Amino acid sequence: MARKKTKKYKKSFDKLVFISVLIVSFVALGLFVFYQSRRIPELGEESQITILPQEIVNVLGTKIGPQLFEKQIRVPVFLYHYIEYVKDDPGRQKLTIPPNIFISQIETLKNAGYTFITPNDLIDDMLGKIKLPEKLVILTFDDGYMDFYTDVFPILKKENVKAIAYIVPDFLNRPNYMFTFQVKEIAESPLVEIGAHTMNHVWLKGIAKETAEYEISQSRKSLADMLHLSINSFAYPYGALDQQAVNLVKDAGYTNAVSTIPGIVQAEQNKFFLYRLRPGYRTGEELIKFLAQKDFKPW
Repeated sequence: MARKKTKKYKKSFDKLVFISVLIVSFVALGLFVFYQSRRIPELGEESQITILPQEIVNVLGTKIGPQLFEKQIRVPVFLYHYIEYVKDDPGRQKLTIPPNIFISQIETLKNAGYTFITPNDLIDDMLGKIKLPEKLVILTFDDGYMDFYTDVFPILKKENVKAIAYIVPDFLNRPNYMFTFQVKEIAESPLVEIGAHTMNHVWLKGIAKETAEYEISQSRKSLADMLHLSINSFAYPYGALDQQAVNLVKDAGYTNAVSTIPGIVQAEQNKFFLYRLRPGYRTGEELIKFLAQKDFKPW
């Protein structure tokens, strides 16, 4: 009789274990699907090229040229995403520069006499608030990935160079992204400026004004409240922008914004769609020759 009860209890226990495992599996699958659905979608290479909106071209028109603005500055603004060693992930590899290459790029620029600044510094120089050296460079990092804290920040401190991290507030504390406490820590460093990158990394070109306004203005407010800092710099997700987005960035109180339009000459004229370059794996003389070009083709 006792043996039958034992078998009965064992069957009940096994059934309970099976149901528990099943429930845990469904929960895990649900969480995986949830996070995957909220990841930044991967775009083809052609979608990562920003074409200057026609309405902005019309505004600039024949005004392009040194005669309109007293100060045009040749400042390469480098665009980065990941700085890490990646294996068996082709999609991520396209957006990754290994740490040793990144360090070599910094050393190349240092040896060539470049001074590392942030967008805040650039605008202050344009406005005559400060006087910067002639050879300048800006390092920008989009999205707020975890490797900025684990890989990039230690390199910046060791090399004593500045950079800006564009943060997506609603992505903080998720897998692959920085935690809030880490953003607060890097924001305290004089080497790192914090910029906004919308609340949810949305495509801003051609979307409803109310949505664009919320994403642009709320991301600035959210980061300012979190860090007790003025957030002056903005990055358009995917480089997607139009006249509406540019106007909303201005209205939200930002002083500058970066695009993915390839170029190197920055001025008051394009301070709300500053040009950026992808340095790729270039180092040494190859990187210096790359920066010496007059024209930069889309990627």
